[in-house]
Amino acid sequence: MTGYAAAQQPAKIKRPVKNPPQFPNIIDLENKDAKQTGRQADQQDNVPNADAGGQTDSLAVAVQSLANELRALGQELRSLNIRGQAQFEMLRMTRADMRIDYYERELRPVRDRITALESDEQVLRQLMTREGLLAQTASMPTLNREESMKQLRMQHEVRYRAIQFEQERLRKLEADLTASLKIYQTISRETEQKIQEAEDTLKNIESGRKQ
Repeated sequence: MTGYAAAQQPAKIKRPVKNPPQFPNIIDLENKDAKQTGRQADQQDNVPNADAGGQTDSLAVAVQSLANELRALGQELRSLNIRGQAQFEMLRMTRADMRIDYYERELRPVRDRITALESDEQVLRQLMTREGLLAQTASMPTLNREESMKQLRMQHEVRYRAIQFEQERLRKLEADLTASLKIYQTISRETEQKIQEAEDTLKNIESGRKQ
């Protein structure tokens, strides 16, 4: 009966193990986990370094760009200052040229008058000689030629002294006008030189920008 009962019981089905042993994975004969972990660590280390390198390059480019902009701005401000100074110098030279024209106009008649007085002076000197007085009194009706010559000479001397006085006054005026004229001529030359220097400086700045 026992044997029959045992024969009648169905054979036990061997179920698969839910969690098969992981011996090949647990025991890493080739040290794969360590290598993989090392690779991951290297990748993690390299990523921040790459980011840091990229940030450094970008920062350097930004700093260089800012420096270039500041340099360009400085050059532009310098150019504006030079142009403003050049305009001021041009205005100054214009005023100096106007004063030069004024003094030249004032000097022209003064010098012409001095030249005319010098000519009159030469004529009077010739008339006051004895030969000149004799020639002047030759056709004059007179009882005393010597007395007539003396009176005529006195008249010429009065006129001669007036001419000398006028010449002295005009020469002093000429000297004052000439001194003022020279001052403004010097100012005009110096101003023109400053304007030329400003133009040369602006050309150099423009050349530096193009380079």
